[in-house]
Amino acid sequence: MPELPEVELYCRYFAGHALGRRVAAVRVLDARILAVREHVLRRALIGHEFVDVRRHGKHLFANAGTSWLHLHFGMSGDLAFYRDDAEAPRFARVILDFEDGNHLAYDDMRLFGVVDVTPDPDAFIAAHRLGPDPLDPAFRLRDFRQIVSKRRGAVKSLLMSQEIIAGMGNLYADETLYRSAIHPRTSVDALSEAEVKTIFTNMRAILKEAIAFKSRGGDYPGRYLVQHREEGDRCPQCGGTIQRTVVFGRTTYFCAKHQMLPRRKK
Repeated sequence: MPELPEVELYCRYFAGHALGRRVAAVRVLDARILAVREHVLRRALIGHEFVDVRRHGKHLFANAGTSWLHLHFGMSGDLAFYRDDAEAPRFARVILDFEDGNHLAYDDMRLFGVVDVTPDPDAFIAAHRLGPDPLDPAFRLRDFRQIVSKRRGAVKSLLMSQEIIAGMGNLYADETLYRSAIHPRTSVDALSEAEVKTIFTNMRAILKEAIAFKSRGGDYPGRYLVQHREEGDRCPQCGGTIQRTVVFGRTTYFCAKHQMLPRRKK
């Protein structure tokens, strides 16, 4: 499932292949992917040149002048730039035909993604109550502390709630807590100030590392939990046993040795 690092790479891909190109036609091959009427999408894009692209959490916004193309990649969304129509991806749902003869397809096998337009990304973010992007330079530790101070429940739930932190998903929430030596079921109000800082620092570091790994086409190092997401596997960090549970409705992996659930105070 595309999470923040994957969408960041889509954002860079879009910048490298679509910026400066003018849309000549919009082909909707499967309208189920649309969150807007076809004629509205075409009117917003045809004849317009993409001049900017930005990401917030798992959402991509591309500026076409008077409107912004909005893409969410769901569970299997992807982008494909090509010249020859024979190279179009199998599950292309929307294709942008550029005036120079090139094409950009939004591909989504499982149809959980969204193609939309919005007049203002910031208004969209506010209307959908999306939390701050964890890699936004303006998002500081003090902001994270303020968020945590107002919340209860399991810490993994906090990390995965898009209205609290935009962009974190199952994989990177687990990875963050694994590196931070914090059990995913730990109550947010039980976290120490030092643990809050550790989570914030590791969350940002892991997301940046994941972007770097993926941009090079490499795999995650063996020290990452993602390489050991199997119940009964050995933790490369401490030799403990990897266990599986369910938190926030999602399958969750953690090390039973160095991510122990803190005891409740009597």
